[in-house]
Amino acid sequence: MFPITNCINLQRVLATKKITYQPKVNHYIIAVASVLKDYRISFFVNQHLHLNLERDEDLISENKSKESANSFCKYYYLDDKSEFEYFLVQNKQLGKLYLKSLKNFDFLLIVKTIDEETIDTGSFYERIKNIKDVQLALEIHYLTPAEQKRIENDF
Repeated sequence: MFPITNCINLQRVLATKKITYQPKVNHYIIAVASVLKDYRISFFVNQHLHLNLERDEDLISENKSKESANSFCKYYYLDDKSEFEYFLVQNKQLGKLYLKSLKNFDFLLIVKTIDEETIDTGSFYERIKNIKDVQLALEIHYLTPAEQKRIENDF
């Protein structure tokens, strides 16, 4: 057994050592161009990707001047098994864009992972391309730093 003085010293040493853990959060984005309404594209994405996206609160995005805010439809699904979060977000709403660099795309499918290095977004991409009324689907590998920060803050 340790003497009391050794226990107190041990407690001081343990109290000063803090371990901080920052999980690595990754966002994988597939941009989709389609004439479908948000509820129809979410239905087909659910069918083709075997997800259960449900309508969530709209994504409120303020512009730089913070005088007005834009509202974008958002669908959400949490896969309990893999702990991946899926978001389907409208990129265009009444002439306003959520991500300006993706102005030709109507929707964004965002897959949020924690501590996962890579996931197979290629299979998602192929299945989304096979939806009848999807004109174009594209895996996004680069965003501007401002847009990347915006994704990180909003999701």
